Amino acid sequence: MTELELSKHPKTGTPSSYQRVKHRNIHHVLVCVDASPTADAVLAHAAAVAMAADGRMTVMRVLETAPAQTPTDPVEWTLRHRDVEAALRERTSYIGDVQSIVADGPAAERICAWARDNTVDLTVLGRGGDGSWPPFIRLGGTARRVTEAVNGSVLIVPASQDDGAPIRYRKVLTPLDGSARSECALKLGLAIAEAHNADMLLVHAVPNVDITEAAPLDAETITLRDQLRRRNERAAERYLNGIRSRLPRAPRISIRVLSSGDPRHALARVAAEEHADLMVLSSTGQGGHSDMSLGSVADYLINHMNIPVLLVRESTGNPGVVLRQPDGSGAVRLPSRALM
Repeated sequence: MTELELSKHPKTGTPSSYQRVKHRNIHHVLVCVDASPTADAVLAHAAAVAMAADGRMTVMRVLETAPAQTPTDPVEWTLRHRDVEAALRERTSYIGDVQSIVADGPAAERICAWARDNTVDLTVLGRGGDGSWPPFIRLGGTARRVTEAVNGSVLIVPASQDDGAPIRYRKVLTPLDGSARSECALKLGLAIAEAHNADMLLVHAVPNVDITEAAPLDAETITLRDQLRRRNERAAERYLNGIRSRLPRAPRISIRVLSSGDPRHALARVAAEEHADLMVLSSTGQGGHSDMSLGSVADYLINHMNIPVLLVRESTGNPGVVLRQPDGSGAVRLPSRALM
């Protein structure tokens, strides 16, 4: 089947009633697709986020070149190039004003270079590379390299069956750990939830309280550990309530504190329990370092979640998340303190 034939099936549309809510950090969205059916899900989720952020879209397909020792028929390569270009135009025709480009070479390197040279704010790609991997398998090689190296934010879309229905998020989940890094995901999460008339769930996963002890814990130490755990859970609830009180009244916002444990597993569980459609979080959190592009929690989630995960990278010099009061009277800086 040719590239053009692969593109000729029911496409995922976008609701005409979406409200466009501008997000100042997402002006240009790069959507990376291949010839697999997963590409349509990638396109649909990219369009849903781009509309919420009022960003323009570019759709990119990279044709891997043959090894140097393998001769390439220039006529055959030119024909394939034209076929792919026609397929991209067909595949993106329902979106509207969108640029499509075809590039040659190593996929990850070309994607990252193009994103850098064209000031891309959000890169969208499927989790499984060529779409041949089952949905529970980790990131494909290209997705891994792009996620770690590309400038700007990244949306990872898991393999899914595209049924042609419009993408409309019903619940957007945003984990917060008390750090300014985690809060940088709030503004985009709010814009998406408002545009889709979705509920928003703010979550804090309380980490384990570690006690250094060579021998089994005695009763006094266990009591102290439990007191610290309960204290952290109360602090987390106060923190989330404080965040919610400063946010606009729409969309509908709820909070949830997850008991002490492994935050990675706790966040994956709550996403399934709450039937979240999209997770929006910072690429690094409280424990992140300046030389890290991806934190351990974000790394786990993009490898194991069966819903799209949007990793927000705070731009250099960003003063923090600033939101208006519900009455529009003034700006409020959300708390950036750690839970202590």
